Amino acid sequence: MLVIQLSNGNTYPADRCVWRTEQVTNGYRLTHFTPNAGSVAVGSAPADAPAGARLGYIGKSGRFVAYTEPAV
Repeated sequence: MLVIQLSNGNTYPADRCVWRTEQVTNGYRLTHFTPNAGSVAVGSAPADAPAGARLGYIGKSGRFVAYTEPAV
C-alpha cells in the first residue's frame, strides 16, 4: 500500500489523497499533496506538498520506505 509521510511523521494512504510527482536528477519528488481527495475540484490542482513530504510504503518491519525524494 502506498502512503505519503509528512516530515512531522503523519502518514496518509496515497489512494485516498491527490498527489503529483516530478522527475529530478536522483529520481522523483513529491510536488503536490492534498490529504482528502474529495476536497480537490475537477480540473484544479492539489495544494503544494509540505517540505519533507515523501511517497513510499510501509515495509514488513513496519518502517516507512521512501520511493521519492523529500519535497522542498
